[in-house]
Amino acid sequence: MAKLIGLSRSIKLEWLNKTVELILEDKNEAQIKEELNEYLSFEIKSPTVLRKTREILMTIWVRTPEKIALMKQKALEAYKDEKANKLAIHWGMILLAYPVFSDVCALIGKISNIQDTFTTAWLKDKLFEVWGDRTTLLHSSDKILQTLKLIGAIENEKVGSYRIKKYEVTDTKTIQILLMAIQNLKEKAYYEIADLSSVPRMFPFEFSVSYEWLHNSDVFELNNFGGKIVLTVD
Repeated sequence: MAKLIGLSRSIKLEWLNKTVELILEDKNEAQIKEELNEYLSFEIKSPTVLRKTREILMTIWVRTPEKIALMKQKALEAYKDEKANKLAIHWGMILLAYPVFSDVCALIGKISNIQDTFTTAWLKDKLFEVWGDRTTLLHSSDKILQTLKLIGAIENEKVGSYRIKKYEVTDTKTIQILLMAIQNLKEKAYYEIADLSSVPRMFPFEFSVSYEWLHNSDVFELNNFGGKIVLTVD
């Protein structure tokens, strides 16, 4: 069965912020839906585009699966902290909500180890290898690139070419969300501590993780594997 793409509209950082703020105001799903309709209508005039955009925002933050309930709780707590990197917090949630976004970020993250630019043509070729040559994928990849640009993860270098932007993250609550996202993606059974700060899907963010911090955490579990201390994925 073909994987569901779903991410068919571009998203702005301020729209993600608004969604989280409504959650923090203890609005229920119906209230959030109604208020997002009103909020988005100032910028989006097409009812169809508005509906699709609203549904993406609600999929990311409102209609979350039970398996990431703890991460969502920690993400909301982190969001309220003035030191938090809100982009990074949203990033972790989007990765889990939309596998196609996660795969795009993985591709960009891998090439970022070699160079700080990439082309649209290269990205789409690589994405087709993973997802197959699908019309909906072409549309979605354009919207994901636009989203990455709107939220500040990439910037245009020239037509069809993008430069990767980087953000240093030092706030431990934000780093915790990035690590919880890595765990929930379940790409590997475990990670060596030194590898946690270079997971490709986290390409815009530069952060460090120490053994002491992980050891003292009430969220993460460290184990010994092959004589090395590792972070395990449940």
